[in-house]
Amino acid sequence: MSEAPPPAVQSRSSADGGVQTPLSRNIRQLGLFFTGAAFMAASVFVTRRSVVRRQIESFPKFYVSNRSPPRFDSSDRSLLAVQAFGLATLNVMSFGVLLTGGISWGWDLCSMRELRERSQAALRRPGRQGVDPEEEKALKEMMDGLLAKMGMQTPEEGGEGGEKKPEDDKDQS
Repeated sequence: MSEAPPPAVQSRSSADGGVQTPLSRNIRQLGLFFTGAAFMAASVFVTRRSVVRRQIESFPKFYVSNRSPPRFDSSDRSLLAVQAFGLATLNVMSFGVLLTGGISWGWDLCSMRELRERSQAALRRPGRQGVDPEEEKALKEMMDGLLAKMGMQTPEEGGEGGEKKPEDDKDQS
């Protein structure tokens, strides 16, 4: 009685030409995801700290008169806009890394080469080359029935989208 050999572990070749096991592929994919998650957490922390700092700066000082509105010169506004743009860029990029890691794990991709190969295979996959006349006829009948239920004319009968027929001109005179 000999034992059956363990099932072969499916492995794929990596971008550098080596063979990766499913575990190493998952670790690589989830590593990118968790890196993105850490980057996202850090960017949210930096953004929150910056917003709180700006809120504290906006409170009036004890000795400032409340009769004159605060004045902002154009350099303050420009600096504020540049900082807001930088924080927004940081947040979007960190979300992009998180999304890329999630997609690579969900679709089991480890490299751009794999993505390119799968995209080319999907594009070359034999599919429907033409329109089936029977399906086209069935679709036309279904649409005619739907338009009849709504009380609309089909384009062949001179509806909104159809061309005006010569008989229509005779009815109006």
